[in-house]
Amino acid sequence: MSSRRRNKKDKIHFGDRTLSSRNRKSIDKAKIKNKAPVDRSKRRVSAGALKNKTIKKKKYENRELLFNIVYSFLILIIVESIARQSVAKAFYFFADFPIEAIVNYVLIFLIFSAAMFFRRRVFFKSLITFTLLVLSSISAILMKLRGMPLFPYDILSFKEAIKISSVFLNIRFEIVVIVLIIVFSIFAIILFKKEGKRNRFIGKRNLIVFIVTLTVYIVAVPQLNNAKIISAMAWNPGASFEKNGFVYSFARESVLAVRRKPKGYNEKNIDEIRSKLDKEVKKDKREILKGNSRPNIIVVQLEAFMDPTRIKGVKFDKDPMPNMRRLMKNYTSGLMNVPVTGGGTARTEYEVLSGANFNYLNQGEIPYQTFLAEKPSISLANDLDRSGYRSIAIHNFYQRFYNRNKGLENLGFDKFIPLDVMTNVEYNPTYWPKDKILTKYIDEQLDDKDIPESGKENKPAFIFTISTQGHSKYPMTKLDIEYPIKLVDCKLPIKDQNQITYYANQVKEMDDFVGKLIEDVNKSKKPAVVVLYGDHLPALDIIRREQAGVDKFESLFVVANNFGKKKEIIPKDFQAYELSTLALQTAGQPYGPLNMIHAYFKNNKDYQDYLKLVQYDLLFGKRYFLKANEVPKSKKMEVANKDLKLDKIEQRAGDFFILGEGFNRNTEVYIDGKKVESDYYNDKTIRLYDNFYTGKKEVFLRINDNNGNPIQETKKIKFDF
Repeated sequence: MSSRRRNKKDKIHFGDRTLSSRNRKSIDKAKIKNKAPVDRSKRRVSAGALKNKTIKKKKYENRELLFNIVYSFLILIIVESIARQSVAKAFYFFADFPIEAIVNYVLIFLIFSAAMFFRRRVFFKSLITFTLLVLSSISAILMKLRGMPLFPYDILSFKEAIKISSVFLNIRFEIVVIVLIIVFSIFAIILFKKEGKRNRFIGKRNLIVFIVTLTVYIVAVPQLNNAKIISAMAWNPGASFEKNGFVYSFARESVLAVRRKPKGYNEKNIDEIRSKLDKEVKKDKREILKGNSRPNIIVVQLEAFMDPTRIKGVKFDKDPMPNMRRLMKNYTSGLMNVPVTGGGTARTEYEVLSGANFNYLNQGEIPYQTFLAEKPSISLANDLDRSGYRSIAIHNFYQRFYNRNKGLENLGFDKFIPLDVMTNVEYNPTYWPKDKILTKYIDEQLDDKDIPESGKENKPAFIFTISTQGHSKYPMTKLDIEYPIKLVDCKLPIKDQNQITYYANQVKEMDDFVGKLIEDVNKSKKPAVVVLYGDHLPALDIIRREQAGVDKFESLFVVANNFGKKKEIIPKDFQAYELSTLALQTAGQPYGPLNMIHAYFKNNKDYQDYLKLVQYDLLFGKRYFLKANEVPKSKKMEVANKDLKLDKIEQRAGDFFILGEGFNRNTEVYIDGKKVESDYYNDKTIRLYDNFYTGKKEVFLRINDNNGNPIQETKKIKFDF
């Protein structure tokens, strides 16, 4: 067959169809790509499917947006109802503070809208929901127990909170909480697996709404803050959270947890302040006591201590605090403003020990767990160390609570005697250690028998004591115990009467401790200054409801002495951070860095501005303010009880008994380096659980803290079993 050239317009017969060369080329290309020729009818169907898909996507976008709008409002109602412990109060919040409510709503909406950036959107929203419900529930519990809401820094204390939760919460409540956590965990795992790794859905409409809302929020909220429409009340966190809403307030405190340098902080300004202070120091003509004329300084922080007779509508058959009242009548005393109410002991404690104003720290912060856990810091202990004092902290609770063991060490204390090493401790009906045990340990340190004779004249004592007995919870039902102090002619609700009666009787026992302490100090015939103060008001329901007729942030104090210092007149605005300055003034000792500002600039118009700058410099800045000898130095604090001794081992009726002193329920027995079972009998006797030991073995005792960490060991002795 002869070949012939085909014209471009030639047609090829293919079956019963005639294809042009152009169509043939399309077929060839399709074959090359292993695809069939494009069918225009199918193209029309694909376009329809795409249109339907777009419609479905828009519907999903609309549903997602509508869900976030409605669900965010629902969560706002639930969270505020939980935090305020009342649905009605949540709606009052919307009515009384509409702008604040809108700010909270928008913030919650933004949080849930952010789910678009995650693959597992439902899981993310469920997790956020659970978190908000848990945080608001914890805040409600804390408000009821201590009159203070939940702060981000409180989360750092979760271990301590778990340990003492049994004191405040009944077992039924704890079981319900555990069950709910387990149920949610199972639900979360199932949901996480079920959603799988589907594609992220970021619809244009949702993204635009999110960006616009976020922009408006970022711009508007600072303006509302500047206009004082949304304003945090540092002096009253409970009221601040109620006015501004829980979610916004908690988020704000979380953001503010980041340290910010105050305006005007630089070396030049700090040097100018120090120069002014140095001039004031030279003008100060007060007498500085030295040598053996330096008094012992005993500071006692009384847990939740107040004068119960100040509560409106109550009258007692006896005075609950005669010893304290006598001291307040004869010595410098009054009411001071404290940074907390109902709880938060460590915050007042820090103001007193450092002279720092908590307004210039992060609200709700617990310094022992933040900056005091990192490095040595200014304190009354460090100031007195330069004056030749030895510093001892005593606390009838566990050493690691609030991270005190590390914090007190960085505050410059030489020794710490916590509950972990105490013996013969008695407990009140709500199982808080009674304060009378503290007298023994204070007396031992004043006795200074463990100080070498050569150094006694150079080592007066600074003893900082933290009491526990007055701690809540205060029972609403009458306990089956004898109450020496009774209410008379009281018309308050029965629950309030029961709480107040129980509390007043705890005050009576704390006051007995104060009386015995003063008696012992006077017997020692050494010059002494005794500072007593309540860290905050008790968490009584009548005070929390603000029906007690007292200021929730005022606490009593007294500064007594036995060497003739006159009673001082205290201004009405006296602050807890000024108490250490008053103590140093009474004791005739040099002021520390912040004490100088309180002493010399109190009436200066720039007082608080100076304090804010210098406080930042000392705690977080370059410490331009300090001279070389004022820089706090690292110390190794001893945590011990000098009574712990292992004297001998005896065999009685086939059993082995270890005899000595200073034993408590945390004391463990070690034989040849291994812990063995034993029974605690009393502070002088421990019985070995087993009696089959034979041969000569090495024995020693160890006291552990409530976390099982070793604190103190005795010498090792050999015994032939």
